[in-house]
Amino acid sequence: MQERCGRLRGGRLADVGRLDHCRRFSQVGALDASFAGLDSSKKKYERSLFSHASTPMNPSAAMPAARRAAATARGARKGQATRAAIIDAALAIARRDGLEGLTIGVLAERLEMSKSGVFAHFGSREELQLAVLKEYAARFVDGVLRPAVERPRGLPRLRSLLQNWLALLAEEIAAGCILIGGASEYDDRPGPLHDALVAIVDGWKGELLRAIEQAQQMGHLAADADARQLVFEIYGLMLMLHQDARLLHSRDGVQRARAGLARLIETSRPATPAGAARARRGAH
Repeated sequence: MQERCGRLRGGRLADVGRLDHCRRFSQVGALDASFAGLDSSKKKYERSLFSHASTPMNPSAAMPAARRAAATARGARKGQATRAAIIDAALAIARRDGLEGLTIGVLAERLEMSKSGVFAHFGSREELQLAVLKEYAARFVDGVLRPAVERPRGLPRLRSLLQNWLALLAEEIAAGCILIGGASEYDDRPGPLHDALVAIVDGWKGELLRAIEQAQQMGHLAADADARQLVFEIYGLMLMLHQDARLLHSRDGVQRARAGLARLIETSRPATPAGAARARRGAH
């Protein structure tokens, strides 16, 4: 799977200056290299003008190059739009039914397309599932990570990451979280889907770890705080929120998760008066 973001640098998704290669973790697909054949098509067209009269001319061959190029570009854009619509519908199905509940037949029925029409964009069910995972990761980057990395390093960035993530999970209470659901589907099933999920989770945990370590470097969090333990406990709170809200239908899960995150941050602040003063100056 040689996608631009299938291999994460050091298990991290990237800082703002390096987010371009994660712009679309699952980019819908590049335009077809359809203009490459224009010159050869033009030569065929010119040869056809001098062919003997008994040879019927292909109407499309007489089309000016500019018109052929425009038609090709329109076709490519239409193909991209169709693929994007398929992925969007597939994402909604996977949120509700899980990645294993996503089939070509169900998707074709929902979109009122033929199965062959869906297969034209995705060669297999697994390819479709991987595309859905990459699209989810792309939206996660755009909604959670990208806004946070625009904040100053340290506690402001860390708090933004957590607030954005909590807001996303609150939205997913009703729709379902592909990342959390996928972990239970593929935790013991080796293969490309398992590997893609591991890469996304490891990358996100790496970003949390980096944000915490930067907050320590800025003096906003205690230097001796266990950064990896903080990541573990933060992730645990988010997983508990999902279970509490989705399975137990708790109405105060978001508030409890927010309170737990605040407590984790507060108990990791510098203990000395000098460190606390420095942290207060830079953490807001």
